[in-house]
Amino acid sequence: MAKIGDTVRFLNDIGGGVIVRIDGRTAYVRDPDDGFETPMLLTECVVVPSASADAPSPAASQKADRPAPSEIIKKYDSPQRPARPDRPLTAALIFEPHDIRRLSQTGFDLYLVNDSDFRLAYAVASRDADEGDWSLIGAGEAEPDMQVFLGEKAQCDLNSLGRLSIQLLAYKSEGRFELQQPIDFNTRLDLTRLAKLHCFTQTAYSDVAVLTVPVVSNGEVVRPANLRPLIESYLPAKPKPEPVAAKPAATPKPRKQEPQVVDLHIDMLLDSTAGLQPADMLACQLREFDRCMEQGAKTPGKKIIFIHGKGEGVLRAALLDRLRRRWPRCEVQDASFREYGFGATQVTIHR
Repeated sequence: MAKIGDTVRFLNDIGGGVIVRIDGRTAYVRDPDDGFETPMLLTECVVVPSASADAPSPAASQKADRPAPSEIIKKYDSPQRPARPDRPLTAALIFEPHDIRRLSQTGFDLYLVNDSDFRLAYAVASRDADEGDWSLIGAGEAEPDMQVFLGEKAQCDLNSLGRLSIQLLAYKSEGRFELQQPIDFNTRLDLTRLAKLHCFTQTAYSDVAVLTVPVVSNGEVVRPANLRPLIESYLPAKPKPEPVAAKPAATPKPRKQEPQVVDLHIDMLLDSTAGLQPADMLACQLREFDRCMEQGAKTPGKKIIFIHGKGEGVLRAALLDRLRRRWPRCEVQDASFREYGFGATQVTIHR
């Protein structure tokens, strides 16, 4: 991290100078030619090492045990990459844990990978699962075969990543100009995967195990429908079970009934909400709730988990009111945070 007195250059702009003061995350950089001070985010400042610096500074010896990224933009070389000029675009977002042994407590570094021969203009934004305002994570341009550091996310900030929006524009300017169709990628991120060790795998893009969110694969945008097979391809193959001697048949034990999970987010129920008022969307969500409860009422002991999000609590209050009036004997409790995050209610059917 840059500090007062460091000579820096700007990552996504022309210019640089010496940092004369720091206010929060903003550094004020003085141009050596005209003496003007330019405010710039610290994450946009790259320290220019001094030629006479033979030994590390005292501050470097006080850094945490976790090694920080050596460069903002890292180049990699995958032996599996075919060497041909028409290689299709492949891009991904990766989460690199600071301490993979403490996934439920550690922070993460975010990188955008450009695995192609194209230059890639990008904008990455996020918002929580309750459809709040979008927040920009990073924007700029990635050169071919580069991964770009987008920033760090502490454990307490992960809820802001419930939804991801990644917009890409790929082009070639060397020789004949070539322009690809713009890419608009949106997905809901299952935050519980950030706490599961088996979701982190070794890839050609990092020296440590990372969580990979594929965005474009061989020129095709990855959609939620085909995301699961792609994610499973990053996981290690399961070993085949060894054959065992046949045992006498035993009376099978009754299987534990798995709870039914119903996502009541409006975008999971409707293709478009254009022209709908909040009251119309709430009525649609309650109709789906009533339908599931009427079907579940035929199976005593059945558990149904309704995912409604945090928000202002309007939908959850409406669900609880309906349960008190129409299904007073049902057992109601908050669903497991570890499995479903915030904003989920579990209902157990009773006669």
